[in-house]
Amino acid sequence: MGTRSGGSNCAIATCDLYSGKTKKIGMTDISFHRFPKDPDVQKIWTLKCKRGDSWNPSKSYICSKHFKSEDFVRDLKSELMGNKTVRRLKPGSIPTLNLPTCLSTETQCALKRRSRIEAKSIKEVFTLYSH
Repeated sequence: MGTRSGGSNCAIATCDLYSGKTKKIGMTDISFHRFPKDPDVQKIWTLKCKRGDSWNPSKSYICSKHFKSEDFVRDLKSELMGNKTVRRLKPGSIPTLNLPTCLSTETQCALKRRSRIEAKSIKEVFTLYSH
């Protein structure tokens, strides 16, 4: 999945969130987390994504929607002072929420994503030629 001009995409097959979308619609509570470097934990994350297409987990992200609140390190100082906190996962955290139930080579979300990208490309072409 990697990134697109709109930001980081969630690698979970059925998730259509990406950082540009969450910022645009005001979802400030969603954060994106790089795949862990630990090969064993990375393999578990990869399996949880249930993706049938080819992709590079080391350049991918999973959004916070797939983790329990206890998977995150609390920054009590920032919380008490009312400062914005950077959400960090505890080492070894595994995505367990809102996961796909089966592997699909072309999930509904992937189809929607492709359709959105195609529509955006068409819009860009029309914009270029209309000026």
